[in-house]
Amino acid sequence: VLPALTQNGVIYADVRQGAYDGASFIQFIQGLLPYMNPWPERHSVLVMDNCQIHQVDQVVRLCE
Repeated sequence: VLPALTQNGVIYADVRQGAYDGASFIQFIQGLLPYMNPWPERHSVLVMDNCQIHQVDQVVRLCE
């Protein structure tokens, strides 16, 4: 389970069998972005740690 959380709860989640990799994380981001907004609106900040799948180049391009 990979959820996207706000102060009010889950705004998007993905469930799959097995581990996430760069490609599946990109799919997650593509599903999440329609629920996000430009800064400084609500749901405009995406926080990720330094997990290897978070460092895929396409993640930055999708979020710009």
